[in-house]
Order: sequence, then C-alpha cells, then structure tokens
Amino acid sequence: IMSEYKTIVLQQGLEDVAVDDYQFRKIKSLLRKELNLTKKMQNDYDRIQMADLLEDTFPKDAGLDKLIEVCQSIRDLEELAQRLKTERECQAPRSLRNRKCLFPGFFGFSGTSTSNIQQSSSSSGFYTNSDKQSPNHSNTSRSSIQRNPGSSCSSMDRVQKCVHHSSSSRSIIWYWTGHHRDPKQVMVLKVTEPFTYDLINNKRMFHATVATETEFFRVKVFDTALKNKFIPQKIIAISDYFGVSGFLEIYGVSCVSDVNVNQTMVISNTLRRRANGTPKIKDLFSQTKGTYVNGRFVVTKKNERGDFIYYGIEDDTGKMEVVVSGPLTCIKCEPDNKVQLICFQLTSRGDTWQLKSVSHSYMQTPNNGNLPKEPSKVEGHHRDPIQVMVLKVTEPFTYDLIDGKRMFHATVATETEFFRVKVFDTALKNKFIPQKIIAISDYFGTSGFLEIYGASCVSDVNVNQTMVISNTLRRRANGTPKIKDLFSQTKGTYVNGEFVVTKKNERGDFIHYGIEDDTGKMEVVVYGRLTSINCEPGNKLRLVCFELTSREDTWQLKSVRHSYMQVINARRRGTQP
Repeated sequence: IMSEYKTIVLQQGLEDVAVDDYQFRKIKSLLRKELNLTKKMQNDYDRIQMADLLEDTFPKDAGLDKLIEVCQSIRDLEELAQRLKTERECQAPRSLRNRKCLFPGFFGFSGTSTSNIQQSSSSSGFYTNSDKQSPNHSNTSRSSIQRNPGSSCSSMDRVQKCVHHSSSSRSIIWYWTGHHRDPKQVMVLKVTEPFTYDLINNKRMFHATVATETEFFRVKVFDTALKNKFIPQKIIAISDYFGVSGFLEIYGVSCVSDVNVNQTMVISNTLRRRANGTPKIKDLFSQTKGTYVNGRFVVTKKNERGDFIYYGIEDDTGKMEVVVSGPLTCIKCEPDNKVQLICFQLTSRGDTWQLKSVSHSYMQTPNNGNLPKEPSKVEGHHRDPIQVMVLKVTEPFTYDLIDGKRMFHATVATETEFFRVKVFDTALKNKFIPQKIIAISDYFGTSGFLEIYGASCVSDVNVNQTMVISNTLRRRANGTPKIKDLFSQTKGTYVNGEFVVTKKNERGDFIHYGIEDDTGKMEVVVYGRLTSINCEPGNKLRLVCFELTSREDTWQLKSVRHSYMQVINARRRGTQP
C-alpha cells in the first residue's frame, strides 16, 4: 500500500494541474522546516524529488497526510486536498473501507452550449481524470464493495464544477462518487473484443462506449459473458456500476439487462462523432496528465527498448510518443500502420508527451491493407458451414410474376471478406437480421453470389458468439462504386449501389435512366416488373444485382431476372412489389 500512497502524492497531488509552478513553490515553502529544505533544495527540487523526500520523511503514508494538510492551508488547493482525502480513503484498511464511500468518478457533464451535447474537453476521444484512481487498486476496492453489500457506498455525491472549453463555451461538469445502483438506459455505440489484462490470474475484460440521447460514457466490463449484451445499436439498461477515473465499471451479469424491444433512442450524429472520434494531438498537450485517451493514429516510427516498445504517432497537428508494455508488446504494429488505442494514459517524460499503456489498455492494428474491395467470389456447391454477420438485407420481392416466385438479397461478411447472397426461401428473412451472426451451409456459388435455397441452409449460432467487422470492410461491402471505376470492370459484372437519376426516357417495354456522380455518367436500363416503379429525375435510385454491359459507345447497368430496385429520398417512394 506504501507505493499506492506515493503514487497519490506524486501523480494525483504534486503533478495535479492545480499545482502550477507558483503553487508548488508555496508547498515547498510551507514544508521547508519539516523537510529541512535548504535554499538550494527549495529552488532546485522538482516534483519527483519532493515526492521522494516526503516518502523518506513520512514513511507511514509517503507524506500523504502532510500534503493534504498543506493543501488545505492554500486557498487555491482546497479542492485538491479534498480529492486527496478521497484517494486516501480508497487506500484505507478494509475496516475503514467498509464504512466509507470510495469511488469518485467522472461520468459525464451537462453543457450550456448551443448544441447542448456533452463534450469531453474540446474534442472527442479523451476524458479528464480529476478524481482518478490507480488502475491497480480499483479492482481490489470494487471487490471489497461487492463482498460488503451493507456498506454505505450505495449513496451518491454530486459535485458541480465549471470548466472552459477551447470553444469558449461554459459547461458544467458533474462528478458522481460512489456506487450507483439505479438503472440507466443506454445505447451501445462501440465495443472491443474481450482481452486478457492480467496474464498471471487470467483476468479478462472488454471496453465499450455507450450513450444516452445527451451524453456518452466509457465502460469497462469485467465479465466477458456480457459481450452478447453489448451489441452496437442495441439499447440496454445498466445498473449497480461504479464510476472510476472517467469510466463506468461493470462487474457482473446482473448489472446489465435487456429493455423493451420497442424502446427507441435517437443518438445524434454529433454525439456519435464525439463519442467515437479521435482527438487532435495538439489538443492533448493542453490536457491534464492522467487523462485517459481513445483514438486511432498513424504510426510513424517504432523503437524497442527492453520491455517497452515506443511508437511515434502523428496527425496534421502534431506528434506524440506511445509507450506500451506487457501483453501489448506482442501486437504486431509497424510504421505506416494505423493503431487503435483505448484507455491509454496521458503523461510526459522530460519534454516528451506520451500516451502510456496501463493495465486496462487495449490496442489494435486495423488490417485495412488486406481487406478486399470487391465481394468474394465462390463457385460450386459448398456443404460446410461458414459463420457470417448480416450487414444489409432487401425486402422480399417477386422476381417471377408468372409462377409467383419470390426472393431477397443480402450482404454478409466474415471479419476479412464480404459476400453477396441471393436467398430463394423468404421464410429465412427472420434469420437475416442486420448485425446478427448466422451459419450458412449447403449453398451454391454462382456469378459472384452465394445462392441459398432452403431453410435448412441457415442456422443460428451460439448467442455468445462475437464477430468484429471493421468499419472499412463495412463501407466497402455497403458502398457505391464510382462510375468511372465501372468503366474498367469486366462486362457481366453485377453491381450494387445508390445513384442520382438525371433523366428518364421510356422506349417501348424499356425505361432508360441517366445516372451520374462526380466522376461520370452512365445509363440504367430496366424492363419487366421494374418498369412499374415510379422513379423521376432528381430521385436517388438503389440498384441491386444490375449487370454491367454496353451498347455501342454507351455503358449500361441493365436489369436482369434477379435485379432489385428501390427509389429512396423521393417525394413519392417506390419499391417493387
């Protein structure tokens, strides 16, 4: 516990943002006699040397009580003294912990800016750590609380604090302390894979980002069985959680429950961007040391030194160093890669600002370079099952009016590739639900599609099964090709996409539409059942399974038997029967 006291004295005390150079000189002056500081020591000692001296002089608690006493006597440091008291209580023996409310944590804050959306500092991706606790003792403390349900930690304290952002808006930060039992409904925005953060004891966890309609939260989940609850876009209720160092911490399955399936929650694009975004490096320089950072950065250099790996990262505003240790050194990451960092602590060494891994840090190198840009093509009959996630599905439609035959299209993916699927049994529509993981088997590969003909070809998988589809792969699977790129494709290629209609020309049994984007123009030719869909110039047209062909000097996307067409964002919507 001695090392924990010294950590508080140094990182939460002497290195706190409130202790600027002037206040630090005050502290040294007030401790001059008790620490036997000479004039030279007063002038030369830095914060680390002062922490060492306090530890030597007051070995029982590394000088924490004395530092609190001094801070209480300085008007501008009274709030810091209170925070240090709370940190001291967190390190108290169990007999005291059972009687105290232990867990200060920053959950979020309510702003008075015009957007009225909560914002961590001036950018997304990082959050302050004004009431921070060390990662090492947070787990121990939480375990003590759970073993002592009768403790008073179910109470909550709220402290109001004004802060100024770079945007000059004035916001109110609310700090909650203690154990929060009441349920809160949130939408899951982002989730990491479970990972082992303690190799010796094989302890596992995962990170998540969740939001209400007005604020967002970082979450640490220490029961990986909850991964099947934390599904992006799903609304859940969380309760019995703890606020620690800017995170909500969840320790048991009973802390998360489903909500009514009809429950809705509208998360604005602005809030999503702030929750999922990456802070600018220049903005990190103005943050408090100890702040925890999430973000995706470009790696510029790599240097292995002993048990550590030092990465250089940069963006268009600056450069910074990332220091990783322990399990994260096993992750393959090279210059020019992008690296995703979660729960990295902002610190500095000399004149160098750093993002340093801690016990709960997560790091991933997105493998964008090897992800396909086109759907994978499979030929022939395949009996063995493959597990895929459903990304996109059309409504069932009649493709053969004479015999009343119906089907629907879908896009599915593994973690490394995506497929176009034709499903000829519409009873399977209840299996093809976006974000759901299914197993498909006994399918046929034909002309770039997987074809499924019977209900027995699709089955559910274990509810605990997870699959991480990168944003890059999702964009490529669901995206629209540029028209100029279609000119270089092989005739007979099947195309999906959304295009703006510029003209319409009816010729006998056919309708010819002009489409264009910022790279070129092309013609779409439809016939048969698709001619009954009302589509006019200015509409946006969604095409699925249109064949690339040409007629004289004109490139065309031509409807075929299994084509699907839908008009979107039109005054009058039209979808095929």
